[in-house]
Amino acid sequence: MASRRQIALLKVLAAAAWADGHLDHEERNRLKELMLRFSPTPQELGEIDALLVAPVSYGRCEELTRDLLGMLDGKGERDVVLRELEALLRADGKISPEEADLLESLRGVMEAMTSMDTVLTRMSGVFRRVFGGRKPGTPPGDLAVYLKNAVLQHLDDLSGGAWRESLDADTLNRTTLFGAVLGRVAHAEGGLSAPEATRIRELLAGRFALRPPLLDWTVRAVEEAAGADLDRQGLLSEFNRVADHDERMRLLDAAFAVAAADGGVGGSELEELRLISNYLWLTPREFHEIRSGWTRGPGERRS
Repeated sequence: MASRRQIALLKVLAAAAWADGHLDHEERNRLKELMLRFSPTPQELGEIDALLVAPVSYGRCEELTRDLLGMLDGKGERDVVLRELEALLRADGKISPEEADLLESLRGVMEAMTSMDTVLTRMSGVFRRVFGGRKPGTPPGDLAVYLKNAVLQHLDDLSGGAWRESLDADTLNRTTLFGAVLGRVAHAEGGLSAPEATRIRELLAGRFALRPPLLDWTVRAVEEAAGADLDRQGLLSEFNRVADHDERMRLLDAAFAVAAADGGVGGSELEELRLISNYLWLTPREFHEIRSGWTRGPGERRS
């Protein structure tokens, strides 16, 4: 039977596996193999399985990691957990290169357990390195397909198909996801205002180099899609699938720009921005760094 520390570790691993917003079948299966080697109870297995069903936010992973840290009193107990894990991996008489890499990565994670931001960065790195993360060509999820098709159809209706001469499908996907997130922020407090619509237009033009009439068609299509109240968790999971860390930071900064466009960031908008940051897997420090840049004047980015 697994110890409380082992179960806590498995929960952290399951949550941290969502750092790139996506779990493919290989990643999921490897995690489940590891879970079964700990022999958790049916209830414990259900609790861990629940973390593999849908994207986990940075905040939830931080909470689970704090639980684990609370069970480990210093380096000695961290080493005990690693030895327990190694014993399980060696139970079949051998240890694969992938398992050895996992152990080495987790050893580095355990050694980093002094700063929460560092721990989660190292933990998420375990999965990008050991499990391989998203492979090129991984198909988008259902929400991304729906959103892309809805915008594509609307662009066709508006332009008679002329948009295809200026914009490829991959860029359309990124544009749509980026714009839909901005639209969520605009709708968080009283719906989409004229200044917010103008700011979204400017951001899409600057970020994706869109020009009229393509810009006009795209903005109208994205605004309509954004008003559909799409699932936040799924939307940001899809963006994480195609975006690196710097792009996620730029998206949050753009979202603040939209929130501030009509005279400052309101309470509902700030809560939406916090949730967006969480599901972009940005740390609280990164959130506050971006937020602090929008503290001078309505809609004005602090230099």
